[in-house]
Amino acid sequence: MRKTLLLLALGLQPLCAEQLLTYDNRPLGKADEPLIMSTYLPDPGLDAAVFAHHHNSGPAPKYNPTKGEDVPGEEKPIAAVAAAYAVSFGPALAYTFDSTECRPLYAWQGGFLDMTSYWGDQQRGSRVSFDYIPRLVGNMFYKTSGKHPVSIGGKNVDELGGPSYVGYKLEKGVPRFQFKAGGHLVSIMIKPSTKEQSYEAEVTCDPPAPLAWKEDGVSAEGNGKLSFTYSGKTLASYQGYKVKIDLRKANAQAGEQLFNNYGCIACHSLDGSKGHGPSVGGLADSMVELEGEGVKPVKADREYLLESIKTPNAKIVKGYPPNYMPPFGIPDVEYDSLVMFIQSLAKPE
Repeated sequence: MRKTLLLLALGLQPLCAEQLLTYDNRPLGKADEPLIMSTYLPDPGLDAAVFAHHHNSGPAPKYNPTKGEDVPGEEKPIAAVAAAYAVSFGPALAYTFDSTECRPLYAWQGGFLDMTSYWGDQQRGSRVSFDYIPRLVGNMFYKTSGKHPVSIGGKNVDELGGPSYVGYKLEKGVPRFQFKAGGHLVSIMIKPSTKEQSYEAEVTCDPPAPLAWKEDGVSAEGNGKLSFTYSGKTLASYQGYKVKIDLRKANAQAGEQLFNNYGCIACHSLDGSKGHGPSVGGLADSMVELEGEGVKPVKADREYLLESIKTPNAKIVKGYPPNYMPPFGIPDVEYDSLVMFIQSLAKPE
């Protein structure tokens, strides 16, 4: 104990301390250990009415770091959501919660965030200039709109003076976000659903009162507590930060770099082990069983591999859900390089 306290006093972590988030531009949480990040987040075209309590940013004077002074011109604000949390349960669910508006903003499946523009390019060792907004990765299936969805005692949260964020607490690792409105402490917890492109939500208020949640497609009521399952459909697909590789001719080596940079490794192992998606180790030219009654296995030849990257839902591998992998709109030379890399992988021993 004394040794641990001494290390902490010196600003060091003992070897047995929990691992910190490593330098991985595409972090991903787990179903039983969600990852919670507080950062600037993309605005995927949200309704202006959603940001009733946000302040609008204005242009700032252009600054020259070499001269150490302002210079003629203006820097316009980058479209982003500040004061928000991003929560990842792995490919099953990711969502954004705004701590100013105290409401979920959007949810998606198949990935999380690409932090390249914020944390930096691993090859160069520096972040992208004049850009600090992470990119979404996955298929968005929920996007809020209009006024706050919560009403207490028949009055919308905005009619009760607006929400006042309190914080969040973890219940078995899952965040429950809390805010005050009209003398009530309101909490919102969101978890993955077993249904495709869905999430489960639980809302409470203390002291108990007639409670309602209403927005497009969802209407739920309760006395002090309500729950519902939201089910949507693909609204948009995102692939993260655009990888910049000088690639003139397809080759397996470039395919390996693309495989890592696009975050494929997060779901598809190289050693045959099962992950969020099928392993690509020894996949090429093997027989693949598919979902669907009476559907025959197919050979993982070049055509199959190419189709699986371009249109992931065309053939779903048995035991895996659809819609986890977003389609990649990339140049043909990159598609070919990815296929060549997968074909180069030997079957794990």
